[in-house]
Amino acid sequence: MKKGSIKKIVIGSIIGVLTIGGGFLGYQVLADSATTPYTETVVTVGTIINDNRFTGVIESQSREAIVATSALEISDLYVSEGELITEETDLYEPVTGDIVTSSVAGEVAEIFYEVDDTVAAGEKIMDIVDFNNLQVSIKVDEYQLSTLSVGAPVTINIDSIGRSVPGTVSEISREAKNENGVAYFTAIVDFQGDPQIRIGMNAEVVIVKEQVENAVMVPVTAILFGDDKVTYVLVKSESKEPEQRLVTTGITDGIQIQIITGLNENEVVCVPVLDTVETATFQRPQTGGEL
Repeated sequence: MKKGSIKKIVIGSIIGVLTIGGGFLGYQVLADSATTPYTETVVTVGTIINDNRFTGVIESQSREAIVATSALEISDLYVSEGELITEETDLYEPVTGDIVTSSVAGEVAEIFYEVDDTVAAGEKIMDIVDFNNLQVSIKVDEYQLSTLSVGAPVTINIDSIGRSVPGTVSEISREAKNENGVAYFTAIVDFQGDPQIRIGMNAEVVIVKEQVENAVMVPVTAILFGDDKVTYVLVKSESKEPEQRLVTTGITDGIQIQIITGLNENEVVCVPVLDTVETATFQRPQTGGEL
């Protein structure tokens, strides 16, 4: 046999061995990854809050538009823009007629006319706005009404300025309104304003339904369901496969869920990845006794 032919056979054999070896190694990697379709997370202790959240626009609890009831000429103005006034403060006096007073307390937000100006009937002369006592009106569906009560404390988040302030539910409508076929009730939330909070800003109203402190908790995705509706988790063990353990769950915020029994802080839970949640089936332990 010629030397060239022998060289080709040797080279071909080496390539074949490498191909088989590489294929086997790749199979092993895939096999290993297929047997560990989990992410691990540590059981923690903290506060879980189950709440309802609503959005609305900040408004003043009281404001007044001072309008000319008839054509008139302004003889005197007794207030100026930015001035804080109380109820029944003298505002202006027409050339003929009685002095006009305020019916609300607040700030003279804007004056549209000056002394000696003539004002047509129906025209607005000034705006009085209370910038300290503010409110947010929210829409509540019938299933959320049970979480509300007049006097209940709430938190108002104003994302545009990075602020959260306390508030109180002051009013809940007794009759629903219908908007595009959807019925809702109206609730009013009162709170105190400050120079940073401006009327017209968007706000989120948070109403707590349930809250548990020092709760043992895991991600919601860690909870699995057996055929008989039992709830369980996969706990990391010394063996290759995680062990299945029954748990009793409590409240959830949609991300974390409370574990009442079955787990302790700092244990490691294996969270199934992707479709493994759907295919997992709980196997009851062979030994007796409670978990």
